Amino acid sequence: MTLRAVGFGHGFPRAWLLPISLLTLVLGIAAFGGLSRSIVADLIAWWPVWLGLGSAAYFYRDRKVGEIRMSGLIPLVALFFVLIFIWGHLAGWPLMPSASQRLVGPDPTGFTYASLSASIDGRIDAHGGSDHLYQVEPINKAGTVGIPTATEDVLEDTVDVTLDEPADPGLYGYAGWELILSSSPIWDLRLAGAVDADLTDVHLSALSVDGSGMVRLGDSDGDTPVSVHGGFVVVVPSGQPASVVGVASVPATWDLTPDGASSPAPGTGWVITVVGDGTLSVVEG
Repeated sequence: MTLRAVGFGHGFPRAWLLPISLLTLVLGIAAFGGLSRSIVADLIAWWPVWLGLGSAAYFYRDRKVGEIRMSGLIPLVALFFVLIFIWGHLAGWPLMPSASQRLVGPDPTGFTYASLSASIDGRIDAHGGSDHLYQVEPINKAGTVGIPTATEDVLEDTVDVTLDEPADPGLYGYAGWELILSSSPIWDLRLAGAVDADLTDVHLSALSVDGSGMVRLGDSDGDTPVSVHGGFVVVVPSGQPASVVGVASVPATWDLTPDGASSPAPGTGWVITVVGDGTLSVVEG
């Protein structure tokens, strides 16, 4: 027996409440800032699926498969497709328009030195591991940050990359960028925003961060400057030479110096400078 919903007209199966409610809930979450509005673009792109389900519901409304009414079965199929749609959006399926919102840089071969500047009012999650010189993926949560364009200035084996976000991203607004870097060149990075950077496998000649967040550093080749403006936690490897210029919270094993503090490890390493009224906490890990 097929249950029917009161107030939805004659013959409207109650089972339709499941896919409709779920889809409405997801769109409501996006409207109130829990998901990126790009889900609307994905929803529109799936119009053949929704049209097919609507047509099947209309043309097979009086049909049966054995004792089962199609009018009660099709809403369950619709629920399945809604679940697949939501999963595909969150997982970044290539079929989704939102998944095409990414920026891929050139092949890193031939570049010994690279610099990159990125400044947004949003999140920047940076780490190594790209097969390209750099990649920018959207952080698929609500926000107003669009996928950037890149300006690349090349001089022999050196490239300077500037990432600029669009003025109006439209539906394709996200919480920020996932920035994936090649581990091949030596990088000079300038990052501004809510930064979460794991640079343990990225070779650095210099680093500047502005805003707030956490930065994880790897081994340093000689004196390597790190400029900190804002509120940051910087993680340096245990036993790695490092020093701080300015006021900062440092491990108890570090020595105080006239300019700030230094780790007990001998040699040259990270030189972390606190700029302006920035607040810095250095930990070993």
